[in-house]
Amino acid sequence: MDPSFKRRAFIVCLALVAGLTALSFRLITLQVWDRRMSDKSSVPQFKMQETIPASRGLIVDRNQTVIAQNRPEATLVANLDHLHTVDILKKAVTHRYASQGAGWKNLNHAERDFVLREARKKYVAPMSKQQLIDEHLAYATEIIGREFRIPSAELKRKVEKGSVRTVVRKGIQEDLARRLETELQKRSIQGFNFERSQRRHYPMPTFAPHLIGFKNHQGVSECGLEKWMEEILAGRDGRRELKRDENGLVNLTEAAEVNPPMMGKHVKTTLDMGIQAIVEEELGMAFDAYNAKAGSILVVDPHTGDMLAMASRPHFNLNIRENYANAGTSFAVSAQYEAGSVMKIIAMSAALESGGVTRDTVVDCGWGELLRHGFIIKDHHRYNELTFDGVLVKSSNTGVFQFAERVGPAGFYDYLDAFGFGQRTGFPIPGEAKGRIQDRTNMRNFASATYGYGVSVTPLQLAMAYSVLANGGTLLKPRLIDSVIAHDGRQLESMPVQKVRRVLSERTARGMCLALEQVVLKGTGRRAKVPGYRSGGKTGTSEKWDNKAKIYQEDKKFVTFVGILPVHDPRFVCVVTIDEPSGLGEDFQIGGGTVAAPLFAQVAGRIARLMNITPTEGIPENEDSIALNPTQ
Repeated sequence: MDPSFKRRAFIVCLALVAGLTALSFRLITLQVWDRRMSDKSSVPQFKMQETIPASRGLIVDRNQTVIAQNRPEATLVANLDHLHTVDILKKAVTHRYASQGAGWKNLNHAERDFVLREARKKYVAPMSKQQLIDEHLAYATEIIGREFRIPSAELKRKVEKGSVRTVVRKGIQEDLARRLETELQKRSIQGFNFERSQRRHYPMPTFAPHLIGFKNHQGVSECGLEKWMEEILAGRDGRRELKRDENGLVNLTEAAEVNPPMMGKHVKTTLDMGIQAIVEEELGMAFDAYNAKAGSILVVDPHTGDMLAMASRPHFNLNIRENYANAGTSFAVSAQYEAGSVMKIIAMSAALESGGVTRDTVVDCGWGELLRHGFIIKDHHRYNELTFDGVLVKSSNTGVFQFAERVGPAGFYDYLDAFGFGQRTGFPIPGEAKGRIQDRTNMRNFASATYGYGVSVTPLQLAMAYSVLANGGTLLKPRLIDSVIAHDGRQLESMPVQKVRRVLSERTARGMCLALEQVVLKGTGRRAKVPGYRSGGKTGTSEKWDNKAKIYQEDKKFVTFVGILPVHDPRFVCVVTIDEPSGLGEDFQIGGGTVAAPLFAQVAGRIARLMNITPTEGIPENEDSIALNPTQ
């Protein structure tokens, strides 16, 4: 073979190998190292994924009134990775110059394409990279600023001074976000996207805030039902990947792939927001009028344990939450205090249930003093002989102790346990206190406990204990959650009424209710009378213990009234507690009968009318106020 031919063939093969090698290297560079489109090497291939927030379940009351709901909102974010990439900015800058021409809005598609090509040649092609960046940002901030009514120069400075991811604005309403998305997309403006979220909103933010709870700014449930029912309410977020065109431009209004969110379930509570409004208003006015330190009003359905309303002071606003640090604990659930004479129902119920006592049984109250076990039990007034009803009507300490004696310390404490004191009720809100019962072997403690000292209780425990009398003798677990409901309205789960134990016979419970009616008719609870309705209840006044000085403080008191209405066919039990009422004048004798009882009457009367309870007796044309001097 001709040597010259071999040489030429070798050169050709060498050239082919070199060329193929270079081509292979370039392909590897494009596909592995660079990862950019071969025809647009300067366009970065960012992956744009957007979270689609799940719609959190609603919280509603027993009548489907919305207590907690969602408001979709968005956050506008600027991404400097996009804002500094020239090739994806040219289209928007071209649009800016083309659209400034006269008659742009009236041009058809073909005419607009021609104007865009001419503007790109004339204005955009000669621009440097920095000019393009500046022009694009100026155009974007002009459109965004117009929608937000903010000067574009101010927005431009904010973005330029920001980091790679700069939050332009938070809390944007969804309709405005969608409108602005369309405007940016129409102009091919890049580098700005919306991050969606759901903001929790409370239409009645000061109603039962301790029960409802809230989600903080980081989306974490802090307290109440929002925390307790988190798994039920939360749902699951979805995601979508945004589309891009051949130039790498992000399409803000269309998605390439969508993983839809899963809605949370709704929680129906036992609350009645009409009743809640009443107790919030009345407690708020009393709190101010009495210059009180704290307090609460509870309303319970005694037959189901349903919490119809619960208001506590101090409280806070669920939407603002400024006072949450100082008022985040529910007085009704967490406060432990010696309640005084409202606790006399324990000894009296135990004695009546024993069978050796009737409502006509008489005891000698010792004219105000009774010597037992080496110590003296004192009364607030000098009483001689009183019947069973009379002991409750006059709220005699010596009288109630004698009825407790008939049961004995062991029997008394058994009933104290049976009524639910010294133990948590199981209420589904974190922070419930269980109360405390002092040394059961000490006879002085036994004596004190019969009339409400030496036993720390919560307003919630009192509500459930008096419900035992109102429902015929059964202790119930308080209910706050009625059911769980799907977003299509189907009931997924119902929370049953839970009976804890039978405490009294129906006969004893009925007798106690009638005895408590006498307290309202002619005893320390006369100011609790509700015109038109038979009501029963018991007052309580207790001095606060100073742990440092080891004494009870006469000038600092808890006052309580627990009432049942109507007493012959109970529809609700209401507990009113005020901590340290003051500022009522030197001649005003602070007590459960003078402070808490009138507040009960006001609340119960309004609730009875709201519930359309048929009056049980005629309503006098002029209901005279009764001058009293009760302290119990």
